[in-house]
Amino acid sequence: MTDYKTIHGKKIKFQTTDLTMSTATEGELFYSDSGSEFKVGVNVKAWASGGNLNTGRVSGGGSGTQTAALYASGQIPPGPGTADSEEYNGTSWTEGSNVNAGRYEIGGTTAGTQTAGLIFGGNTAPGWNGTTATEEYNGTSWSNGEAMATTVSFLGGSGIQTAAFSAGGRTPSSTNNSQEYDGTDWANGNNINTTRQSLVGVGTQTAGMVAGGEAPGGGTNASETYDGTNWSNGPNLGTARYRLSGSGQVYTASVVFGGRFNPPAADKAQTESFDGTSWTEEGDMSTTRQQLSGNRGTSSAALGAGGYVTGGGGTTNATEEFSASTTLKTVTDS
Repeated sequence: MTDYKTIHGKKIKFQTTDLTMSTATEGELFYSDSGSEFKVGVNVKAWASGGNLNTGRVSGGGSGTQTAALYASGQIPPGPGTADSEEYNGTSWTEGSNVNAGRYEIGGTTAGTQTAGLIFGGNTAPGWNGTTATEEYNGTSWSNGEAMATTVSFLGGSGIQTAAFSAGGRTPSSTNNSQEYDGTDWANGNNINTTRQSLVGVGTQTAGMVAGGEAPGGGTNASETYDGTNWSNGPNLGTARYRLSGSGQVYTASVVFGGRFNPPAADKAQTESFDGTSWTEEGDMSTTRQQLSGNRGTSSAALGAGGYVTGGGGTTNATEEFSASTTLKTVTDS
């Protein structure tokens, strides 16, 4: 007689003791003899508290990974842009070298690594004092790069030190401009489809994505993907917002979080991951906030730092780490 289970699928394993969370895999079903029940490995994504920034601020630039991150510049309201930068080792932040031109309104940019960081554009002082300044970090000090082709702040951008992009932003009105950087020069690229500012960028210069932002009328849930030449409309976010941030070396394994929506005015804690096809709602951040900074991590290892908490919270130095882990769940009939 044909054994159907040898042709299709896997037999359910019999375990005298439970698998551990480190040995179980997502979707793995087994029978636990010790508990007399069926169990399955489930992938859980959640936020946990990390080490606080030394200086709480808003709208700085984020680079690097969850265990080797960089937070550069930003604003300590109501002042001008600060020159401070800090480095994160997965546990705590330490002071790094100052940038040459303090600026803020760059929180939607996640470009470079901790030892090859990149910041560009932004606003230097309250009101409209936009800058085209580009700076590169070598892990020790910041040096000036080529100026951007167009002055812009509250932009969305991503990439690496030698191949980055900027899209949308404030000029001081909202723009659909995009630009590309090759490590030496900036050049204007093709326009994005939805004019907006305060959006977030993830991915690379030839495979990038922007999402969210503030369009006429309030926050938008629109996303667009980039192939290095053209922008194409992508799936909408589940939650429209602007002044959000994100993480994603590869846009098909990225995550966005936080932000604000208007009207009515309300900060957001929602987190959504993207797999290249659709957005999935994940666990909320512990601290609802806007104008925070992300990094170039992944959809299962991201970092959110700083930002502004409305309702009396003010500027925060809180850091949160977004991680995925496999946990065991008991199978029931409910």
